[in-house]
Amino acid sequence: MRTLLPRATLTLALLLAAPAAHANPPVDETKAGLCLDLKVDGQVCRCNHDFRLVDDGQGEITLVTGYDEAKAGVKTVVAFATAQAPDMENAYGYALRLTSVTLMPVGNPDSQRHWPATGLCFMVKPNPVRAGTTPIKQDIVILCTAHLTDTAARVRRFDWKFVF
Repeated sequence: MRTLLPRATLTLALLLAAPAAHANPPVDETKAGLCLDLKVDGQVCRCNHDFRLVDDGQGEITLVTGYDEAKAGVKTVVAFATAQAPDMENAYGYALRLTSVTLMPVGNPDSQRHWPATGLCFMVKPNPVRAGTTPIKQDIVILCTAHLTDTAARVRRFDWKFVF
């Protein structure tokens, strides 16, 4: 018992001396790129070639884009609200758990609706590549699949692929 106490004290001292984890700085940026695909309930829709990335710096990330419903001719803003989990990050990127989806017709902010959702968004970051000493810019890909869980929602599923 006498030898266990000094080891436990040493372990605790090392843990307390370790630097605290730092949150990412908040981000609110519009990213230009290419919408590869956006499907609403399995139907292909035209989508914006830019999106807004909002990171609160504490693990909540929202991806906002727009699309054009071909049948109804309605332009709609969609926001995918996600929560980052530390166990879902690796060298290739992040897997973000979807928590909700917000839908709003363009130009009508009073009509936005928040819907609970399940699913994942993957943000795949490339490994650094160099040509000699010159770093080569590589694209980041976002893939989202959202299932709206409320039966009152007019949309049941989103599939979105974007590269920037």
